[in-house]
Amino acid sequence: MKKLKSLALMTLFVSTSLITSCSSDSGSDDQTSDAQGDYWPTAVGNQWVLNRGGTETTMKITSSENIKGETYFKFDKFLISSSSPVAGSASAYIKKIKGDYFIKLDDINVTANGFSGKISGYEFLFFKDYLDANKTWTGSYEQETTYTGLGTIETSTKYTGIIVEKGLTLTVKGVSYKDVIRFKLKLETWLEGESAGSYEAEYWIAKGVGIIKFGFENTSSELVSYKLN
Repeated sequence: MKKLKSLALMTLFVSTSLITSCSSDSGSDDQTSDAQGDYWPTAVGNQWVLNRGGTETTMKITSSENIKGETYFKFDKFLISSSSPVAGSASAYIKKIKGDYFIKLDDINVTANGFSGKISGYEFLFFKDYLDANKTWTGSYEQETTYTGLGTIETSTKYTGIIVEKGLTLTVKGVSYKDVIRFKLKLETWLEGESAGSYEAEYWIAKGVGIIKFGFENTSSELVSYKLN
């Protein structure tokens, strides 16, 4: 069990870093609204090229799928690589309902210290484009981490999003973007009922474009180019 807990703690970084993934969502502001404007355009073929530390990565929507009566758009890949001895990958999707943006991840396959494992998939409310500055939303999801031959351990995560600023103009890689919203997303995780730490990411998302910049764990990624259909 001690070895399993150690590996589960290591894989939490993969799970949280895959955010660019059933949850129970509740907004602290009860208002609902049609989207003020599409801040993450979804169509098959749309793609975004992001630069992180000199390395460019392309994220592309490859298909749309009907899952339990709702339309999800699937990305070609959600990969994480870092100095951590853990590596993982998962299929990722986005779903939009009015001004609410949901991210869904399938089961995450991971490797750590020579062991192979799996983290169960999840879905969460990533962003609300109609909230005013300083308004928040919250939610939670449960996961199971299983390593072959070692067993299964349960984790739970609570997340809180907050709109920091709206109506910004931001220049990224020499391009000026208008109607930008800056927001933060904080995740707090528990492993078998014990606190396993918290993580916070910061995003800048431009109307009609998508994410143009985000920061996590003292690193940042910036939009180099994009193509919309």
